[in-house]
Parts: sequence; structure tokens; C-alpha cells
Amino acid sequence: MRAYEEAVKRLAEAKGFVPEKRPLLEEAFDFLTSSPKPFLVLNAPTGYGKTLLSFALALHSLTDASLFDRVIHVLPMRSIIEDVQRTAEEAFGFSRTKMMGSSGEFMHLFPLNVTTADTFTWDLMKLNTKKRHSVKAGKEFGYDYLTQASILTSLVIFDEAHFLLEDESMATAFDAAVEFLASQGVPIVVMTATLSQGHREFFRKYAEKCGYDFKVLSPGGEDPFVERELKKDISIEFGEGDPLKFIEPGERNALIVNTVKRAVELYDRAISNPGLGFKRDRILLIHGRMTPSHKRSIINRLRELGREDFLLIGTQAVEAGVDFSADVMITDRAPVNSLLQRFGRLARHAGDKSGRALVMKDSPTGPYSEEMVDRTLKLIAGKSIHPRVPSTYEMAVTEVYGSSPSSINRLIDKNVKGKLFRLMSDPSKRAPDVLGEVEQLVAKGVPVMRNFLVPLSVENETVLISPEKLFELYSRGAVEVRGFKSEIKTLKDAYEVAKGVALGNNIEILFTGSYDQERGIV
Repeated sequence: MRAYEEAVKRLAEAKGFVPEKRPLLEEAFDFLTSSPKPFLVLNAPTGYGKTLLSFALALHSLTDASLFDRVIHVLPMRSIIEDVQRTAEEAFGFSRTKMMGSSGEFMHLFPLNVTTADTFTWDLMKLNTKKRHSVKAGKEFGYDYLTQASILTSLVIFDEAHFLLEDESMATAFDAAVEFLASQGVPIVVMTATLSQGHREFFRKYAEKCGYDFKVLSPGGEDPFVERELKKDISIEFGEGDPLKFIEPGERNALIVNTVKRAVELYDRAISNPGLGFKRDRILLIHGRMTPSHKRSIINRLRELGREDFLLIGTQAVEAGVDFSADVMITDRAPVNSLLQRFGRLARHAGDKSGRALVMKDSPTGPYSEEMVDRTLKLIAGKSIHPRVPSTYEMAVTEVYGSSPSSINRLIDKNVKGKLFRLMSDPSKRAPDVLGEVEQLVAKGVPVMRNFLVPLSVENETVLISPEKLFELYSRGAVEVRGFKSEIKTLKDAYEVAKGVALGNNIEILFTGSYDQERGIV
């Protein structure tokens, strides 16, 4: 446990807090460093400090590489990576990031490697994202087997795994990755705050098939974190009409909606309404179509405000990777996992005593399934749910997402999954072969990793947008597309651009409009 204790000490010094006991993480660390073949599902709530486990295991690997040489921490989205990497650098100084378009290294060779699910899957298929253009040009194999080997000699942590399991494209690639890693005996950790019984059985199937020591850990009532959180008064209510009318002046308010358009509209109304009771600089907006530096500035502003009053208006971008605490949470209706992530920002810090959530019953449900959203609201109505005590919401999560692996398998394209698995496992498939087969899938309109997104270059930074948004911006004369054969006259053309980017073609999309330093790309 020496590495675990050292990690706690360094993290506390870097972040300036008094460390609390986390018996669940201690048990997880002991299991992962003593079992000859561990597969761990860690079902711990938001704010529990699960990332500490990655830091501790990376420290352990420096002195004992008998089970794994290093740790690879896989996250579903780029926005969360920055916070993990910044903390790792401040406290330990031995980590690197690896993601498309922005990588600290070309393989996974540092004690702690933080990467996106997309980049990780490409690398597992022997198609190194740093060498893709050279492979396509026929100049080299691009460290293909070396890249895969750096993964197979590591301990792999899938963080925020519920994101990977709820999107059809990501679920297919994730399923292939888990099956391949398990077939190779790689130590695996799955971490999430919201895990259904079906999700657990999904992982148990692979663990038992491949002879793993399988364990599921979740904090019980005697856990110090749970004991502390249960003393907080968290209420969940429902409302209708204008969400701004439920704002409480003098409190820390978060208003989370499902689309960027709705968030911007509410923000514009809020800043023009002095009757809400907030100073102009206390009304903040955050969403996924902002540059990374813009989002960082908003997060830093939240940290500076601390316990002072504010009104944060945002989208799903705050569900993970944005660490703040609110007294009041007003949210559009959404599936239970999303709502729990949003509720998890209520009374988040140790000194907070209470929090109030209000779900707008008449809000639009898109982009989520209305059936799943309606089921969620029926399940949580009248229930005593605490977003940081898993025992209070596990049944609701299972009711929404299912109690057997079949509830997950329905999202998985078995044909695509089989092809991805073969690309990973077949030793005759070198990087050019992988690229050729992936190109065939993409040409057919199969997004492989996730839905087609377009990297928009904004002031030397990257903002991911949908093909629909690309078409809209192009029609307004706000983007320039280089390397594409023709103009973007239809939405179909915009999708062809997105597919070209996914294929690794030399296409560059530049934002030529005026970036709004308050609203981002709107």
C-alpha cells in the first residue's frame, strides 16, 4: 500500500486538501496489485475521487512491474482529459496525453497515459494515430505492433464507462476492445458512477470466459464518503414552464439543458434580465462548441467564485470533467445516467449541507430517446435518491438500462464488432490492412468509433462539430474547407467531409467567422 499512500499524500499537497479515508479505493488497489489476473468493476459515485486509483497504480508500476508495466487511463471525451492530465502533472509529473491532433507522445510508454476511447481503439487495432498519414502514403507501418504491445503490457482503466456503453458506435468499438483485451489477459478496470445490473453482467461474461479474478466494488453505508453525503439534504422535484423562473438569487445555480441552442437562448435571456438578481459577471455559459481555452476560463472562473452566488447555464458538457458545486440544479429531463451526473454537482464539496434539483417535465428530450426519458422520470418520482450514494439509485439505473447483457447487446453491431476484433487479434493484419478495412466501413457510412464529427480549427484550437453544424456554418460563410473536392452545397456534402476526415484524408476546416468569447460557436 506504500504507493497508494504516497499518491494520496502527493495529491493532497498539489490540490491543498486534507485527505479523507477511501476504503473502497484501498480495497481496489490491493486487489489490482495482488491478483494475478484482475478484472475490476468500480461503481463509485461522482466526487468519490476514483482517479486517485490511476495515480496510485502508476506509482506502483515504477517499483513493481510484475503484473503491468504502466497504466492507461481511457476516457470517453477530450474535455475530461485536460483535468486528469493537469492534476497528474501537478502532483506526479510522469503522465502524458495521447489523442488525435494533440498528443504528448506517440505510444503509451509513460507510467500514466491518459487517452480518449477513439485513440485507444485505433492504437489497439495497430493503427497509430500519430502515424496514420504516413501509413496511408505507404511510407511505413507506423509502429503498429509496438503501439499495440504498449497497451497489452499495461493495466487499462476505462473511466466514465457509461458513456461508452450508451452510444451505438462507441458501444460496438468498446465491446470489441474489451473482448480483445480479455482474450490477452490484460488487467482491466471499469469505473463509472452509474452501472446497471446488465452492465455488470456484460463485463462478468468476458471475465469468466477468460479466467479472470472478477470483482465488483461499490461503497457501502459504512464508507466515510457515504456517511458524509447522507448527512446532506438533497431534494429532487419537478417543474414546468420557463426554467429561469426557478432560479434562486443569492445561491449557486446551475441550469443544464440538452442542446447548445437552448443553452445560448437561455443565456441571452438571463444576461438581459437584471431581475434575476445576478451581477453580469456571475452569469456563465459553457457547452461543447467552445474552444478548450474558453472552457478552461469558465471553469477557472467557477473555482474563483467558490461559495459566492452564480448562474451557470450549460449542456451535457458539465456532466463530466467540470468540478463545481451548486446549491440549485435546474435541468432538462434526460435519461437517468445523465440526470445523476448532473445531480452530482449539487452540494458536491465537503462543507456543503444541502442541494435542490428541479427537473423540467415539459422540456424537450432531444437528443435522447423520449421513451427512456419518460421511464426515468416515472422511476425517480417520489424516490429518495441521493446522487452520491449508489444504493439509492442502482435499482432505477437497472430498470432503465436492463438487468441482462442483452440490454447492451442491442446497441452493438455484431458484424462491425467482429471485424474490429479480427483487426485487433489477427497478426497478419498490419497497419495498412487495418486502414484499408476501416476505409471500407467509413465509405459505407459506418462511423466505427462514434458518430461522424468534424474538427473545426478555431484560433489554433480544435472544436468538434456535427456535419449539420458544418453545413450551417458553411452556408453562412463562416468556415473554409481545404482539401475537399467541391463546395458544400448539401448536408450530404457535409457528411462526405466528415467521412473524409474519418478516413484520414488531408482535409482542414477553418473557422473564418468571429469567435464569440461569451457564446462560443453558435
